[in-house]
Amino acid sequence: MKYTPRHIKKFLDEGKIDPELWQIHFPHLLPSHVPDCGECEDKKSDLCQGGKNPVDCFLGIHADEEAAKLAGTDRKVLRKKSKKFFPDSKGKKVKVPAGANITFDQSKM
Repeated sequence: MKYTPRHIKKFLDEGKIDPELWQIHFPHLLPSHVPDCGECEDKKSDLCQGGKNPVDCFLGIHADEEAAKLAGTDRKVLRKKSKKFFPDSKGKKVKVPAGANITFDQSKM
């Protein structure tokens, strides 16, 4: 995707891109300029392979951090089942649902 300065400002404000890290990688960047990979300090010092869109790189870092946070909470969210229609430990139902015909056995229909 082609990003505009407005996209970058929005990502910085929302916290999807770390402003300090962005400033370290692009120290002389004007706010009205969208950088390319050749302008990154890591690319200039041969720490990065290059060939990527820098905004996508930074958004990928944010996505990895979010995934790590979610992986830290390995608990599954358990949905509570409605006990209304399920038998309890004694085999009794709490309440008969509305509209059920209790005068004869409906399982044979």
